[in-house]
Amino acid sequence: MHKGRQVKPLIFSSYPRRWLDIYKASNYHLIDPVINHGLKSIAPFSWREALESGKPGQGDKLFALSEKYRISTGFTFNLHDSNGLFAALSICNTELRADFDQVMTRHTAEIQMALIQFHNSLMDRFTPNELFPEKDDASLSNREMGVLQWVVKGKTYGEIAAIHAISVRTVKFHMSNIVHKLQVCNAKQAVYKAVSMGMV
Repeated sequence: MHKGRQVKPLIFSSYPRRWLDIYKASNYHLIDPVINHGLKSIAPFSWREALESGKPGQGDKLFALSEKYRISTGFTFNLHDSNGLFAALSICNTELRADFDQVMTRHTAEIQMALIQFHNSLMDRFTPNELFPEKDDASLSNREMGVLQWVVKGKTYGEIAAIHAISVRTVKFHMSNIVHKLQVCNAKQAVYKAVSMGMV
């Protein structure tokens, strides 16, 4: 995942194909508490720890959906590199082993090293630009940035229209463009992504 670009993450996984399709199509990486916690953390962590560190109920819907595919508890190892890339290796406790966290903790060094080696081998073969090409239409116009900044501050479309001396319909048009350019599904996700990427 590129932390500084508005691009979809690259996912290598043995999770069920159906779940991966749903996850990618719904841009769940934007609301996934495991990813959100990993972006702020450098140490490996259990998914329970990620859920507890987020806002109450933040990952409930996502985990309720993933549980149908036996993806509900696990451990994540992460890596932040000098190119602005974030990599995560998540291991799911599909067998619901009681000693899972202890096993992960015992083998932390080996698993973290496996992630580092995999990431390095990927970087030896591809540049960040090849893995995460920026879309030509990804940059927001000045007006779109202005609208987005006010939305982040909690202003209504009506208030933003008055501030910019434009119609509410025009504000909605700009917000629709922002959602499209940020490759998300709605205004709420656009706000979250913009804030998490430091755009506003």
